[in-house]
Amino acid sequence: MVLGGALALLAGCGGGGSPALMQADLALNPIDDALNAERLRRLYQKLNAMAEPMRNRSVRESAPLHLQIPTAQGDEIMVFTLVRNDAGDYPHLRIARPRTGEHANFVFGGSIAQGVTLRLTDDRGRTLQRAGQSLEFALFDARNRSRAPQYWIATGIRIAAPAFLVWIGAVVVRGVAAVGFVAFNLIVLGLLAAGLGVAIPVIRWFLETSGIDWETVRRFVEQTAETIIRLLREVANSLSAHRARINGADV
Repeated sequence: MVLGGALALLAGCGGGGSPALMQADLALNPIDDALNAERLRRLYQKLNAMAEPMRNRSVRESAPLHLQIPTAQGDEIMVFTLVRNDAGDYPHLRIARPRTGEHANFVFGGSIAQGVTLRLTDDRGRTLQRAGQSLEFALFDARNRSRAPQYWIATGIRIAAPAFLVWIGAVVVRGVAAVGFVAFNLIVLGLLAAGLGVAIPVIRWFLETSGIDWETVRRFVEQTAETIIRLLREVANSLSAHRARINGADV
């Protein structure tokens, strides 16, 4: 299923370092929130198809999702996968930038006592840094228990979006909120694929406390375009301070 698909030539991909032609599964529009919302609403089947095989512990990597993002240097395709690696032996999100060779694993950290965090790491589990800042972001307060399942996903999107922005830098023009939408829904589906058998306490706590299941994620992704637009705009407005800090650090 191609949602607003486009072709991009990515240097460094393919045999012998020659450029490879890659097609976007989802192309974000730089100015049209309504169009992005409609495309996001049709994404669940693709995300579910990535996560389902990860129920099998022998599967180390899912099929990829190629997401085209508008940047200051033009459109860029980034590769989203669910993986098991040294950063986390449970299905978690990994985003790769073929243009630069960079990558980040999005894994849960922190503790139930002090709060759950979202950590961005390399493939060995080392926390990434930008401008001397460790890329670890407060995610959930363990005291928040009586919340609807949709609350947990929306909150995760509000954190995943600025985390992605800080990692990627000020090159992204628009669409960071939509990236957060895709990223955190994939993160949750990866945790559901791992199931309650996962040994990490903060993940068990999240799955037990949030009450999220596969149907919850489907309903969240497929909610009305108007509801998604409101969420995207809310997240975009909250990103202005993060963007200003990044731009200030680059001066």
